[in-house]
Amino acid sequence: MNLEWLQSYIVIVEEKSITKAAERLNISQPALSKQLKGLESEYNILLLNRTTKGIEVTKAGFHLYNQAKSLIQQSNLIKLELQEMNESHKMTIGCLPSIATSYLPNFNLKNHCVFIQNYSKALIHSLENNQVNISLIDNYFYDGSLVKKDLFSEKYVALIPKKYNLGQLNELSWKIIEEYPLILHSSPCDTYSKIKSHAYNNTINLNITKYVPFGDFLYGYVLSGEGMTIVPQLISQNLRHLDIDLIPVEDLELTISAVAKTNKILNSFLDLIQDEVIK
Repeated sequence: MNLEWLQSYIVIVEEKSITKAAERLNISQPALSKQLKGLESEYNILLLNRTTKGIEVTKAGFHLYNQAKSLIQQSNLIKLELQEMNESHKMTIGCLPSIATSYLPNFNLKNHCVFIQNYSKALIHSLENNQVNISLIDNYFYDGSLVKKDLFSEKYVALIPKKYNLGQLNELSWKIIEEYPLILHSSPCDTYSKIKSHAYNNTINLNITKYVPFGDFLYGYVLSGEGMTIVPQLISQNLRHLDIDLIPVEDLELTISAVAKTNKILNSFLDLIQDEVIK
């Protein structure tokens, strides 16, 4: 029995498409089709019907899907239990880029691993699939399925070209933000999602002129005067050397929370960051 094949099969059924499943699993379609054929050969039964409209799951296919989910969950539980029994186990901490660069360096974590992803939902998914032991996420995206401890809260800060002459303000209102070009990272991105949601819920008409992929130098557009952007306060603290104005944004905050599958793991992490503060 190949658990990797079963995990892939679960995704195929859920996506109702081999193409979409391959994208989600980040493998090639031929490799995924080979796994599917391997399962059908192993059990000597047809699991999926391929049609011009996509795939149709057979009765046997649905039965395998349900049993496979149960097996994968049991396998993950066993792995988790064994990890907890291993006192020398290194903790893998999933976090956002801003947390990796501006928060975790406050702690001595050289014996542990840091796994960086660009948005909170991906970190929750990695935790659910045992790629990490704990994830540090924006609490806004917490769905209640995991144990959680809020770590700290901070404001969002607008990075503004000097030519806008807004540097005298102590706080930036959304009414003012509406009047200027706004540049954001493209989706998926926590800041993008929160700003869009806040604008929709409060009938704010944003003038978004550019979406920048992760990896591009977002702040370069601000420096060149093309528009302002909004980032978490942790990030802004490392940008004070730039020739731009940094102003807190009204009514927009961020709470970073640690989430884990069990209280034992969560408490182990909390003990870790309490004991390993760099003096």
